[in-house]
This record gives sequence, C-alpha cells and structure tokens, in this order.
Amino acid sequence: QVKVRGFRIELGEIEQALTAHPDVDNAVVVVREDSADVQRLVAYVVPGNGTAHTDLDLKALTDRAREHLPEYMVPSAIVPLAELPMTPSGKLDRRALPAPDHTEAAAGRGPRNHTEEVLCRLFAELLGLEEVGIDIDFFDHGGHSLLATRLTGRIRNELDVDVKVTTVFRNPTAAQLAVQIEELATSNRPRLRPKLGQMTV
Repeated sequence: QVKVRGFRIELGEIEQALTAHPDVDNAVVVVREDSADVQRLVAYVVPGNGTAHTDLDLKALTDRAREHLPEYMVPSAIVPLAELPMTPSGKLDRRALPAPDHTEAAAGRGPRNHTEEVLCRLFAELLGLEEVGIDIDFFDHGGHSLLATRLTGRIRNELDVDVKVTTVFRNPTAAQLAVQIEELATSNRPRLRPKLGQMTV
C-alpha cells in the first residue's frame, strides 16, 4: 500500500484491473516522481495473446482503468514493455523500469487562437512537457484532479474566466476546453447579446 496525493492506494488492485484485459499478460504499477517532484502512478504492462508491445492500445487500457478504478488510482502513464526487467535473483528490477516518455506523444496540432495558445502553455507547464498540442488529453499525459484544480486557478488568472474542475474532466483537451471558455466568456458579457440590444431600440 502506498500514499499518493493524500490517497492510500493498493497497487495490486490497479495491476489486477490492467491484467484483466485480454491483451495484457502482466502488469506492474510503481510510484515515480516527475521533474516537478509530483508523485505519479506509472503502469508497466507486458502484452499477451501474441500481441506486440508496440501494438497495445494504451488508450483502451486507460479507459478500462477509469471504468474499474476511482480517478485517483488511474495511472498517469502506461508504458508497454516486451518483458519486465529482472534482477539476477529473479526479482523485478524496479530501477531498470524506464521513465514514461510523454513528450513524444504530446505534439500534434498547434493552437489556432489566443485561448488555445494559453491553454497549451498551461498544459505543458503543469504536466512538465516541452510542448502540448490542442488534441492532447490532459489526463492521458499525467494530469489528475489536483493538477486540474491548479489548471482552473491558472485559467482564472490568465483568461479571467471561472472554469469548474468538472468542466476540465469533461473537456480534457485544449481544443475542447477553449470552446467552453469562449462560451463562458461570452455569457459573462451580456451587453454583447443581440437580445439586449434589441430591447434598447
């Protein structure tokens, strides 16, 4: 049992949820600290059924974890391996487990407007990434409820819009969140609504 972000977590429960997937033969979950000294759950999975580790559907595995586990127990990264590294005595060599590489998958479509530009920058800063595209899922790249709360605070400071944490969960990409922010910003400026303009005529 470990404690991450204030929650007591049984790593074995997460491993069981992942190995229940037909394409996963083995899974190990560890707690790693990222560059910002934030503790994250990282899962290492070895495929079964003749599936190559490069062919594993990591999004499907993450979705499955979300279905069967509370949000705070969902790994922030899932790393596919051909096999788990072992010590000469036959035990898991945790020090040989590679750090998850979010950076490679975090590129993609760049921001198309000021709101998306701000959100991509905030995503990158909070997730510890160099660059984030507008279609990157905040929670698939290490985001969690605590970081989502920080994100809403940064959005309030930089864009002067109050966004609820639940809105981030429902709209986890910069592209989706930007649409919600634009709608909120518009609804906060009632003088721009046509109906009010017609009433003054």
